Amino acid sequence: MAVLALQARTYVHATENRDKVVKAILEVLPENIRGRARLESDVYEGYYGNPIEVLTLNLNDPSEALEALRHIVGRLGEVDRMRLLETLEERVDKQGGLYIRLDKQNAFKGILALGEGDDVIRVHVRFSGGRRGALKYYRDLLTPPGKG
Repeated sequence: MAVLALQARTYVHATENRDKVVKAILEVLPENIRGRARLESDVYEGYYGNPIEVLTLNLNDPSEALEALRHIVGRLGEVDRMRLLETLEERVDKQGGLYIRLDKQNAFKGILALGEGDDVIRVHVRFSGGRRGALKYYRDLLTPPGKG
């Protein structure tokens, strides 16, 4: 049972500065991985004909994916870590994948915080071992030492 991969995805709307959004999505990665990360870009047309760019980071190396997950969890404030722990059942799918939404505006400022709505960085962690094993793994990761 282990983390297999991590994907981070966000949107660049026509009204946003692309460089700022790139900076924000790179915040989910530890600095030593940022230079090696490949950022993929797809451009779509919005309902009113406006361009919407989708930025995606994929970490398919399990050790890098785990390092990034630990980085994200380590940079969340205590309240967000506890909220993540309390809502873990809703965030983990049948295969053990974990879904986290991070506030894009805060990420641009260098702060990782849980976010809601559409202006977020969506993080999906793939896990081997199924839901039950994943829930235990994520609980252990999120629980501060001495409090488990």
